[in-house]
Amino acid sequence: MKKGRHRRFEEARKLKQAGPSAADLGFGESQRGHTEEEDEYAAIAERYGVTFDDDDDDDLDEDPA
Repeated sequence: MKKGRHRRFEEARKLKQAGPSAADLGFGESQRGHTEEEDEYAAIAERYGVTFDDDDDDDLDEDPA
C-alpha cells in the first residue's frame, strides 16, 4: 500500500514542478467545439426521448464464448 501512495505522491510532485501545460492555460488545440457539438446532439436526443446506456458499449466487445 505504501508503494502505491508513494508513487502517486511522486507523480503529483513531478506534475506540480512541471507547471501547467499549454492546454491547461487555454492555448493549443481544444476539444471544446467537439464537446459543444455532442451536447447539441444530446439535447436533441433528449427532446425526442432517446436515452443512451453508455455502460452497454463495453459488453459489445466481449466474446460470450
